[in-house]
Amino acid sequence: MAKASKVDGNGGTVLKRAVFVTSEKGGVGKSVTGRALIDQLRTEGVRVAAYDADGSVGGLVRVLGTRDTDGKVIDKQDPVTGVDYYNVRAEAERPTLVNCLRSGERLIVHDLAGGSLVDLMEISDQGDGLKQLLRRFDLNGYRITVLHLISAEVGATQSVARWIDLVGDRVDHVAVRNTRWGKSTGDFPFWHGFTDARGVEKGGKVRRRLLEELGGHEISLPAMPSGTFAKIDAENLAFSAAEDDQTLTIAEQSHVCKFREDFAAALEPIRPLLGL
Repeated sequence: MAKASKVDGNGGTVLKRAVFVTSEKGGVGKSVTGRALIDQLRTEGVRVAAYDADGSVGGLVRVLGTRDTDGKVIDKQDPVTGVDYYNVRAEAERPTLVNCLRSGERLIVHDLAGGSLVDLMEISDQGDGLKQLLRRFDLNGYRITVLHLISAEVGATQSVARWIDLVGDRVDHVAVRNTRWGKSTGDFPFWHGFTDARGVEKGGKVRRRLLEELGGHEISLPAMPSGTFAKIDAENLAFSAAEDDQTLTIAEQSHVCKFREDFAAALEPIRPLLGL
């Protein structure tokens, strides 16, 4: 049976939320963002239904998926306690993106595989845009929040432009600058814009569209020292578990703690877009 939507102080129904962590550009930090988001909210006691659209090899299920007594990720996952998974590139599996709405869970997070927008267009619209797909979410009481990962490369900014062209203001947009590439605006030239050596202004238009025309938000994914992250990733540790993991040095534990604190602070302005 579907769970009821939350009711606000005036007796009105609050929309449930479906969050897409996405970019058409690979290697920009989608799974790291998804892991940090779901782990943070679950440690706060928030019920989150998590889905990895990159199948059983996805970074989300690898780290947050439920494991058996031998440490192997189990095949049948409960999305609320672990991470359910499907291959968005496979015709028979990609409908999971919309079929999971039957659960009625108030907050659903999908970590989408890189370059999967064309696959989303096949689910309900047979390749012709996203109109019917968005309508399914509307009819089931969900508002979509898209977390767009931003890196230094032009492809990450082009991904946001493509999403905006397809969905406009029918979803809420959040740009997530991955500060692995740096913290200054100059580290994200195509996103923030720059003037080249000939005095020609380039970039910045997509950011202005997202923030000014669509009322979107921009936050930063904090960086962690690469050596510390590599050790955590190799051990398939959730960030919350890594804070006290004895395989890490005390200094490395402090790196994780700072990352989690900075990430929690970054989430504050977009918590309403997560249904919180």
